[in-house]
Amino acid sequence: MEIALSDYRHLLEGLLPPGPAWSLNDPAIGGLAPSLMRVHQRLDDLLLELDPRAASELIGRWEQITGLPDECIPAGTQTLRQRQQRLDAKVNLTGSISKDFYQAQLDALGRTGATITRYDKGPFTCGSVCTDAVYDVAWRYVWAVTMPTRTVITAMTCTGTCTSPVRMWGDTVAECVLQKLSPSHTHVLFYYP
Repeated sequence: MEIALSDYRHLLEGLLPPGPAWSLNDPAIGGLAPSLMRVHQRLDDLLLELDPRAASELIGRWEQITGLPDECIPAGTQTLRQRQQRLDAKVNLTGSISKDFYQAQLDALGRTGATITRYDKGPFTCGSVCTDAVYDVAWRYVWAVTMPTRTVITAMTCTGTCTSPVRMWGDTVAECVLQKLSPSHTHVLFYYP
């Protein structure tokens, strides 16, 4: 609800003591009303900064408090919206080792549509159905994330160094965050369509 300048003037007039000392048309009241309106609007703007999803002016302070940017994302490489998403994911992190928890982290990073596959069905035995996957016991500690969109593949060029990879691809931000959050006894695979 937008409050008009006349409303601030009326509020100030209501604060005046009764009696002949002040007139309702006093220029001091007219001069204070715009200042009061600006202060109120500024406070409304600052209230929006309390929500990390909407923070822009105080996003640097939010990031400093939460330890962002971290090794997953180099400073200066993200847009404001991406920084807000990463901050929201970090601030609202409740922790868990469930599939839903990691799916929520992917969604918070803007990777909606990514799927998670767990290989915890157990090893293939003589009693298994023919359509069961052939996994070793160790595969129960492996899970995979299939990213929703195509990734950019960067090939090595003639100007590359001898230590440059022949090809590079992947979503390094999502990979770093999930590997950082995953339990230490698990291994995460990433698939790109």
